[in-house]
Amino acid sequence: MSIEARSTAPAWPDDARVAVVVTVDHDAEWFWLRLDESVARRAKTRSLGEYGPRRGVPRLLDALRTAEVPSTWFVTGIVAERHRASVEAVAEAGHEIGSRGYELESFHQLSRDQQADALDRGGAVLERVLGARPRGFRGYDEVAPDTFELLLERGYRWTSLLRGDDRPSFLGGTFDAQRSLVDVPAHWELADMPNFAFNFAPAMPAGQSRIAPYARVLDDWKREFDAYHRHGGLYVLTLDPQSIGKPGRISILNELLAHIRGAGSVWFATAGQVAEYWRTVATTNDVGEGEVIRRRTFPGNE
Repeated sequence: MSIEARSTAPAWPDDARVAVVVTVDHDAEWFWLRLDESVARRAKTRSLGEYGPRRGVPRLLDALRTAEVPSTWFVTGIVAERHRASVEAVAEAGHEIGSRGYELESFHQLSRDQQADALDRGGAVLERVLGARPRGFRGYDEVAPDTFELLLERGYRWTSLLRGDDRPSFLGGTFDAQRSLVDVPAHWELADMPNFAFNFAPAMPAGQSRIAPYARVLDDWKREFDAYHRHGGLYVLTLDPQSIGKPGRISILNELLAHIRGAGSVWFATAGQVAEYWRTVATTNDVGEGEVIRRRTFPGNE
């Protein structure tokens, strides 16, 4: 084991300058049901979400396969039950699948027992459909103070919940590499739904702003990547098949992935791979000036 001091950027595998993780929230119609319960009686609005498993998933999987990029998908138990074929297609394509609970719950509004039930039900469905329990978790919105403990009790290894950094971090007040959850942070500016989700009634967004121009979103995402590349950070893209999977919008992803690959010195990884790698190199959450990182060979990158 060698010791190396890095001033600002973490050391990614194969001396890559930046790590890139493509994540997918496969929420289907439950995205809209969580916004307004009346959607259960609104066939038009429900159909916005149903577009995801029907058309968006195949189109997104094709784009990822063409670009030879791995990804991490987050799926609720109820989506795995109602749209099983789409979830199985994701697994068969070799992508990582994490949990989103059972019914896209707001964990911060639940009791400890209710949280445990949501995790257990969601995990059991994914195990039944995919043959393995999930090891990663991303909730719908906020989590409760005891959510992390419940995840650890169920064998989870990592999350993608927080927004406070542009590199991974340990959760739970301890830096025990084997006992802590590692968070792989995402950011709203690198998500498709804030740009594209739209409906008249119930209104989404409430102010009825325009759907963002495709060229502007692509330019934003490219500029963000270029900055992450300069600073050596962790670039986490968040997509939903019902949004990015439209015939015109998928070209945004195609162009973005080509731009990223063309930059060179990029480590494309799943969220789980990033989290497990982070356990081998990070000693604290303060990755910055004067930090000492333990350099080790990451399995699969010998």
